[in-house]
Amino acid sequence: MILSCKQKTSESELKTSEPKEIVSEENIIVCEEQSQNGIEFKTCLKEYDFFQLKSLDGKELYRNDNNPYEFVFTDFNEDGFLDIELHFLTNVPDVNEILIFNSESNSFLEIENFSNFPSSVKIEDTNYYYSYHRSGCADSNWDSDLYYLEPTRAVRIGNISGIGCENADETGIFISKVIDEKKEFINKIERKPAYYADKWDFIKNYWTENYKLYG
Repeated sequence: MILSCKQKTSESELKTSEPKEIVSEENIIVCEEQSQNGIEFKTCLKEYDFFQLKSLDGKELYRNDNNPYEFVFTDFNEDGFLDIELHFLTNVPDVNEILIFNSESNSFLEIENFSNFPSSVKIEDTNYYYSYHRSGCADSNWDSDLYYLEPTRAVRIGNISGIGCENADETGIFISKVIDEKKEFINKIERKPAYYADKWDFIKNYWTENYKLYG
């Protein structure tokens, strides 16, 4: 846990209290002292190897060994505090991991299953998010999940599954509630086999208009 005073921070106020420190020339581990959200800590990154959060006295607060290539500060949940998003190179675009800043404990908490929700978008003026990932057949099959955040995990409550592959037994857009990770089918929208070019607008509009049905 990182302890200090609480202070809201905007992305335009990002600053570094000390120059970057190269811990090891051989391994290129770059550590940097940070002052964000009214607290002070140190970030260390070895590109394509690990990311680490440390207190200024050297205590490890968090470590991720899944080969991140960068991290960014961003107010993901739009609460006025900056969070830490880790980026990776994967076959599925925008599979990230995230540490949400908890203003009550003054610490960054990992959302343990966040990588299950690629390309996440927050629904405006709500506490709900939706994701997108391709599910095969050159992106003719795809999924979008509706979810909300608890302190250390994302809770999936809805799913849209688009099946457009020529070889599929049944094509269309299938909509389900998700309760305790079990799908409960709600509706099907008929579609012929194809790449559904309007899917981005469909996903955004459906979740924005219907998220209350899943809460």
